[in-house]
Order: sequence, then structure tokens, then C-alpha cells
Amino acid sequence: MSSLEFGRVLKIDLSTEAVKVYDIARDDMRKFIGGEGIAAKIYWDEVPPNINAFDENNILIFATGPLVASGAPGAGRTIVAGRSPQSYPEGYTISSFGGEWGAELRYAGYDILVIKGKAKKPVYIWIKDEDVEIRSASHLWGKDTFTVRENIIREVNDEEAKIITIGPAGEKRVRYAPIIHRSGHAAGQGGFGAVMGSKNLKAIAVRGTRRIIKVHDPDGLLALVERVKKIATLMGVTTEESPLCEGYKKVGTPVVSELVPFIEKYKLRNTGCHDCPKGCHVFLEVPELGGGEMTCVQFFYCWLQLGAKGEVDEACFLAKQLADKYGVNVYELLQLIPYILVLNEKGVLSEEETGIPFSKFPGKEFIETLILKIANREGIGDLLAEGTWRFAEKLGRLKEYLTMEGIEESLANKFGMVAGYMGYGTGGHGYCAHYDPRDFIVSGILWATGHRDPWSYSHEYIAVVEWSGLDFEYQQKIAEIAWGSKDAIHPMGDPKYDEHEVRAAIIVQNRSVIKNSLPLCDWIYPILCTPYTEAYIGDIEMASKLFTAVTGIKMTEQELLKIGERIFNLERAILVREGRRREGDTLPDYVFLYPHRWTGSPPLDREKFEKVMDMYYSMRGWDVKTGIPKEEKLKELGLEDVARKLREEGLLPG
Repeated sequence: MSSLEFGRVLKIDLSTEAVKVYDIARDDMRKFIGGEGIAAKIYWDEVPPNINAFDENNILIFATGPLVASGAPGAGRTIVAGRSPQSYPEGYTISSFGGEWGAELRYAGYDILVIKGKAKKPVYIWIKDEDVEIRSASHLWGKDTFTVRENIIREVNDEEAKIITIGPAGEKRVRYAPIIHRSGHAAGQGGFGAVMGSKNLKAIAVRGTRRIIKVHDPDGLLALVERVKKIATLMGVTTEESPLCEGYKKVGTPVVSELVPFIEKYKLRNTGCHDCPKGCHVFLEVPELGGGEMTCVQFFYCWLQLGAKGEVDEACFLAKQLADKYGVNVYELLQLIPYILVLNEKGVLSEEETGIPFSKFPGKEFIETLILKIANREGIGDLLAEGTWRFAEKLGRLKEYLTMEGIEESLANKFGMVAGYMGYGTGGHGYCAHYDPRDFIVSGILWATGHRDPWSYSHEYIAVVEWSGLDFEYQQKIAEIAWGSKDAIHPMGDPKYDEHEVRAAIIVQNRSVIKNSLPLCDWIYPILCTPYTEAYIGDIEMASKLFTAVTGIKMTEQELLKIGERIFNLERAILVREGRRREGDTLPDYVFLYPHRWTGSPPLDREKFEKVMDMYYSMRGWDVKTGIPKEEKLKELGLEDVARKLREEGLLPG
């Protein structure tokens, strides 16, 4: 790439302890950029389709991108990819985390880290520039993530070392165990902490001191940095009408106003990621519970407390601390807790049989007992560690859970209004609900065709229609710029089921994967709306401008979107090899059966939704019957090798 040295891979085989360094082919770098894109390419080339997530042949990919450590604002994330044990059924997916680890990996001289195999005994990896060591972690096995981080820093004798680690839950292969960085950054969804555990890999510590990240146009980049600082907002918060505006103004992170007093009481400072002007995490210090960073879904127990008793207390911070220390994905807890509370009410689960004090919800005793049982796979925790879908399946109740027959009202009420407003129950593919398809049809398309919860890295649409606070007329103006038509959006609960909404979903998907390939923070980019311009319109082309300034490769927004389309089709091809077809592009039945309890949106029309899916496959260039990309589409996108492999395996339609 013009003036940017990117594409250096560090590959470590834990089975043989072999360490290899190589460079990605330049043509592949141009086609897939980095991050999510290059991770998908590596996975396609190296992972057979018929393994399970805990197989030694599953690889873990940690991929930065060309903007990481370049000075580009909001470019502090690292993509994690592999076969996921959390997804239902298991399959390829991604996760990501912020902080400084990815930048440190680049400073050490590497852009991508690939882990394969399985160590004979617990180990951690210590990377300092060109020196790579596989060290014993037997003394760290069983310890929490905070303790491990402190111990490793002492052992490597470097306070500047950046560390990612797993907790006891990852060691015991809890299917939704995350990878933890610092005191609150996590690759949460996907269960990749469990994959690390299956490889006997406790942690990866990195320190880089020698590499200088080259920038093609430093002056141009500095000008763009200043522009981002002036116009960027978080989660699209634009006017006083935004439900997140008060929280954003008072505590620096977009939270509902009900949480502001609690945060103000214990907040020490705001924290953020490498090269980011927005400190979206709040660092809280709570007596007897210590300190830690919180943002977004780490407030999950606060949301549940608001629903259960209308106020929050210190137990909501305890929940976050325990989840981060023991390595349990809080988004899965948000799905799991309401369901087991309903099962307790129905007499299916009792305190006596499970040892879980349901009567103490939403207090300290309940959440502490639950997390420890899950993390240690103790008693009922062994079943709960499989995740909500597999837990319900083992009880013979998965159909009940997906249809919500006889439990819809109770489940919605257990989530409560704050959490339930964004969706309750499951969204699909084994993951917790997140922005309900009944509210916005684009959400239904994203959920149906995704490989995990799509919204964690696709906030652009929901940021405009739900969190911006803009009048519908202003939203339509932004929709025309961002998604090609003012009809790409609709009032909540009133979809048209038309091609404009389908096109919006496709653009959101393409833009999301390219954003994850640079990568850039989803809470900032794309900058579609802003309170800092007269017409509230941001700068949709900022990502392409940053890419050009850093790499010297001239790239328009549309050209980036085309690369995003290529990456999305490669990921679809991966899923096809792993068994995905149109019948797997589904939503849980309850969204077609009941209105949304908290927003009032009516159930989706199943027949109309199927026609929307027909439009989606057609506009994607995929076979409408099977949902498999057509050969001509793959070739158009420069994926001839992918088309050839699918043809050889008898998977292409026609």
C-alpha cells in the first residue's frame, strides 16, 4: 500500500510452538483492506468447514487495520474472528474490542495475529517487538482477568505492556466467554474467550517499541482529525430530544438519564481507546468493589434493576465487575436472566434445586451466585454455560422460547422498559435481542441474514432513527444521503416492506464490514448526523478521506462500499460452506406473533417479510431459493477463487 506498511502476520502454532512471520499478498490487502476483511480471507483459506469451535484446527484471528495507530481518530479497535461456540448453530463470526492492544501489536511490528493448535499445558504469549515467547500460565490458570493482568505486568517487568486475557469461564469453555482487555473492554459476543480456553491460552501480552507507523499525508490527516473533533458525536446523539442526550452531556457517555445520578456518584473520569477524542467509558470507583470501566451493555444489570424496582444500586456495578473478572459475556446474561426468572415463576426452576436465590433478584446475592455458578460450571451453571438457546433446548423448551408462547408478557416485563425498549428475548442465531425487527424492518433483514447480533457494529441506521433526536423530516434528508432514498426509513412500527428499505439494509451491511476492516469505531462512524452543523448533516465520506490520507490510496466512499460488498459476499460464502442456506436466514417466531410490549409496534407480516427477503437476495445477486451467491456475482467482485471452490464442492446454485 502506497506509503503504508501493512499486512505483516504473526502466526503461532500452540501445538508445535512454531512461530512464523509472513506478509499478506498486496493484491489481497487491496481487495480486503484489513480487520474483518482480511480475517475473513485468512479464515476462508485455512479453516475447514466441518470442524467444531473447540477443534484444534479452529484458528483465532486478531486483525488490526491500516488506520490503527496512524493517528486517525476512533481507530482503536481490533477484530477477532473464528468459528464461534456461542452462535446457534456454531459457525464463523467476528467480535471486536477497543483500548490499546491493537495499536501496541502494530507498534511491535505486526498487523495480524493468528493462533492455531492447542498448548499441552496452560500458556500465555509475550510479544515484545521481534521477540515472541510462549510462557507457562499454570500459575495463572483459575485466576480472574484483573489479577492475571497485574501478574503478567510484573512478570514481563513492563508497565506499558498491553494485555488481553480470559477468566475462569473461558478456561471452562463457557460458550459465551469473552476476551477481556483493561478493566472493561471486551470482545464480548462470539465466545472467543472459550476458544482461547480450549487452546489452553490464558493471555496475550504485547509491547511495541520500534515500529513507526507511516502516514502518507500527515498534514491532511491532522486536518481531518480536527474536523472529526469538531463534528463527531456518539451514537448519533444530535438534539435535546434524544433519549441519550442528558447522559451524554452530563457523564460523557450515551446512557439513559435514569443512570446519571449513580454514575455521577462514583465516576472518577472518562476513558477511551487509542487515538480517540471521545472517552465513552466511565471509570467508576465503588467502595469495596474496586474500580472499572463501564459503557453500553455493561449497564445491563442497571437496566434490569430499573425494570424490577425503578432504581439502581451498587449491585449493578458488582455485576459488571464479576462478569469482567470471571469472563462472562454480559449480553448473554441480559438474555438469560429474564428467561430463568420466568422459568422460576413457572415452577420449572426452583431455588432449592438450582441454588440460585431467585427471590433476591435484582440484588447482589442473585447476580453473584449466578455468575459464579456459570463461570465455574457448577450445578445448574453447567447447563447455563451453554447459552440461553442450548439451555432451553436441553429443557425441551426451545420452541417455547422462540415463539414465546405463554411467556411473552412475563419475559417482556422481566426485561423491563429500559432494556425491553431495545428488544427482549432473542434476536436470532443464539444471541440476545438488540433493536427489534418489529420497530424497524431494516433490523429484521440485518438479523435474518447476519451471523450474530448485527447491531453491535452497525449502529448507523439505528443512530439516526432512534437516538439522534431529529424530527422525521431531518432523518429523511440524512437517509437520502446515507442510503439512497428518503424512503429508506419509516416511522417506528410502520414499514413499507419495499426495495428502499432493503437497499438500506444492504448498504448498512457493506458499510459496516468496511468500517470493521479499517477499522473505525461504530459509535462515531459513519458521521451521518451531528449537532455541530446547521443542517445536522455530518460527513459521510470521512472514512474514505482518512483512508486516503493515511495510505495514499485514493478511495471514494462508493469504492469502499464496493470492497465492503466483496467482504460481505466472502463471509456469506464461508457460511454457505458451513451449512447456511435461506432457511437459516430467519427471525424468531414471536416477532410475527405479538406486538412489541414496550414500543407498541405491531408484529411483522410474515408473508410480506418473505417477499422482502426475495428482494434482498435478488438485489444482492444471490439465488433467491437458496440464498447462495451466484457465480457471476462472485466473479464480478473478484472472488473467482471463492466461486471455483464452491463450484468444486457442489454448492453453487444452478
